[in-house]
Amino acid sequence: MEGLEMAISVTVESKLSELVVSARSMGGNLSREAFGEQGPDLKVTMADLELCLRPVVEALAEGFLSVAAEQQTGRLAETLPCPSCGRACPKSHHERTLQGEHGPFTWTEPVCYCDDCERSFFPSANRAED
Repeated sequence: MEGLEMAISVTVESKLSELVVSARSMGGNLSREAFGEQGPDLKVTMADLELCLRPVVEALAEGFLSVAAEQQTGRLAETLPCPSCGRACPKSHHERTLQGEHGPFTWTEPVCYCDDCERSFFPSANRAED
């Protein structure tokens, strides 16, 4: 895909074309849902359509990112090693809102607390796979 500013993982890149096709289809369906089969009336400008689209794109990004992040963290074990002492610490969760490129999204972030070290830590994929 042209125009990507950052390198993306092979896993994501392999799905990208499929997602773009799906997004185009969803876009067409949303347009028909918003304006019916006849489309917007002749008084609606491209600027109006762009303004209408912005919150839709933000909502799509919010849903995509929050579900993907929660699915990903759901793959972590219930206990994870403390990065300082290695003790197995239980995983808990708290809700957190992050600012993405297309607006904020809220997800349930995993966090662990080590009683021995008296510190909180956020599990990383590297440590979780050890």
